[in-house]
Amino acid sequence: MTSKYKMRISRLTIDKLGVKLYDKVSAVIAELVSNSYDADATEVTIEAPMGEYLASKAGGVITDKNFEIKVTDNGIGMTPDEVNKYYLVVGAERRTDDRPRRGDASPKFNRKVMGRKGVGKLAPFGICEVIEILTSGGEKVTRDGPDGKPDTGYLTAHLILNRRDILQDTEFDYPPEIGSQDDTLRSKSGTTIILKKFAYRRVAEHETFSRQLSQRFGLPTKNWIIKTRDTTKTATAEDYEAILGPFAVETMDNSKITLEGPTGPNLSVEDDTGYSAVDPTGEVITEFGAGFHHDGRFYPITGWAAYAKNPYKDELMAGVRIYCRGKIAGQTAIFNRKAGFHGEHSIRSYLVGELHADWLDEDEDMIQTDRRDILWSHDLGQEFQEWGQKVILKIGHLTRDPMRKKTWERFAEVGEVEKQIEKVFPADGQEAIRDTARGLAKLLGQTIRAGEVEDIEVVEPMVRLTLTLAPHITLDEKLREAADAENTPMAVISGILRTARLAELSSFGRIAEDRLKVIERVQGLKDDPETAEPKLQELIKYAPWLINPQWAPITANQAFSTLRREFEKFYKKNTGQEISLGDFSETGKRPDFVLSSQDNGLQVIEIKRPMHKLANDEMDRIITYNNEMNKFLDDPANKEFRAIFRSFHVTLVCDGLSLSGAQEVSFNSYCKNGMLTHINWKTFLLRTKKMHEDFLAEAEKQKKNVIE
Repeated sequence: MTSKYKMRISRLTIDKLGVKLYDKVSAVIAELVSNSYDADATEVTIEAPMGEYLASKAGGVITDKNFEIKVTDNGIGMTPDEVNKYYLVVGAERRTDDRPRRGDASPKFNRKVMGRKGVGKLAPFGICEVIEILTSGGEKVTRDGPDGKPDTGYLTAHLILNRRDILQDTEFDYPPEIGSQDDTLRSKSGTTIILKKFAYRRVAEHETFSRQLSQRFGLPTKNWIIKTRDTTKTATAEDYEAILGPFAVETMDNSKITLEGPTGPNLSVEDDTGYSAVDPTGEVITEFGAGFHHDGRFYPITGWAAYAKNPYKDELMAGVRIYCRGKIAGQTAIFNRKAGFHGEHSIRSYLVGELHADWLDEDEDMIQTDRRDILWSHDLGQEFQEWGQKVILKIGHLTRDPMRKKTWERFAEVGEVEKQIEKVFPADGQEAIRDTARGLAKLLGQTIRAGEVEDIEVVEPMVRLTLTLAPHITLDEKLREAADAENTPMAVISGILRTARLAELSSFGRIAEDRLKVIERVQGLKDDPETAEPKLQELIKYAPWLINPQWAPITANQAFSTLRREFEKFYKKNTGQEISLGDFSETGKRPDFVLSSQDNGLQVIEIKRPMHKLANDEMDRIITYNNEMNKFLDDPANKEFRAIFRSFHVTLVCDGLSLSGAQEVSFNSYCKNGMLTHINWKTFLLRTKKMHEDFLAEAEKQKKNVIE
């Protein structure tokens, strides 16, 4: 049978305008829905398997799952003749066509049509192989039916497009397959598009799919309704059907800029009469208007822009949505402003809006074919970009204080600030400390970046810092008040002393808490088989209290620094070997031993990796080191050093011994004479952890005593 329908199209066209541009289900459906809008439909129904993959994939092989997606509308439809003249002509310019039922506006409701390029019909080929079209339109006709009786209705076209058949290497007249209902009459006008044989694509969950579709249209719903149905559910299921609503975004208080025009839809006019940009208080903004001038013409922009109440939860709400004739044209977060400006993070996380600019595809088409962005390099695009950057700058100024307030409020929630303050400072006489802690927490909470306020690892240390500093700041204020008073009563002095004690306990308690966390990390390092001895030696340089909780991290003085340098020279001269003696204040060098000055004595720390057993050659190094240090200190030239550093001791952290002969004898002698202390890793960590835990318990007890 010779087909009466013909589509002349190249493989390249199908490839570029179908597969390459549209690969997301919601984007494909949006193209079909926009065609329904242009056809004056008042109702569109989308039926799809929500939340399902449309095909399976295994071993690189894609297998269709026999799903269908159906888009049905009650628009004016098409006759078979119109299908041939218009629908099957790819790339036809509709808006300049003066033939009946064509042109810039729809024939029934005078809607500004969304379509222009005539390629949206190919969008489904980005996700499927087969497109079935069933459409009825024109004027009602009467003719004899199959039973010989008069039949009245709309003439119907029924055809099926198969992508595989279309994809030929050369251009040719493609004859679509004719469907069973072709050339019949239907009682109502309208169009149904059925998609079959899918690629490996997924339909989003029903709620997400509705948001995806809603985001692509900025249209009022007065005479326009879109229904979505989940074909995986029964018709009686509660979530079987949904009606598409506007794309809703909650905005932050006092952040919304409204762009108003004199009429409903945008019009390109010669001047800006009746157009204005209004701030949240209703005042007209002078920095910019509701549009811009270019080459003697005004280009209006209506809609709104603001900060979202909450950070973006998905890409759909990220940034300002730009619509042309009610259909998405692009989306921008910062109007291409260069990175690194003040407030960039907040803008990228919170800026939202809905702008309408119908001139984007009037004289010249400034919208990318896939409607993912605008051609910003165009002269008009540059003007639009500069206008948009002024808008976001204004919103940044408007939201500075509300943003700080919002960040602080969330900081207080995540960090449980009030609960922590009441827990640490619960007594009746501690109102001043609580107030100081609240003020300090608010100050810190407003400085945190909005993107970090949800991260408890960022928030918690700041809350602890607040609790540590609050008694100190309160103490300072009390001392200033006492200094200004002529007569300071004993009660005030007593309060100052209690506050001073709390401040002291808070500081030391904070140190102990931090050290316990370090100990936990050291335990993890200890259990890591990749941990080498140099890492452990480095650790002791920065945390000597791991060996002895009473040792401070920085104990170096001029005499000690000089001794260390001189001994390194002395050692090399006597043994011919280089030696590096790290101290607790030095960084950048890997020490052979860690040398410290503690309690008017010299402390040498040698630390071995867990499960290691000290061997004879390692003991020889300790013996040599000990002998050379004694020679150095006994040298008359170094008597000043001996006067300052009266003792010398070695601490060895090692899990076991593998000594024999003279080395074993020396080791036992060193231990017996108090020259060397040997501890294993388990004792080393448990002892330090227990001492800090005991300190914390005592600190809490002391706090209660102070409170009472």
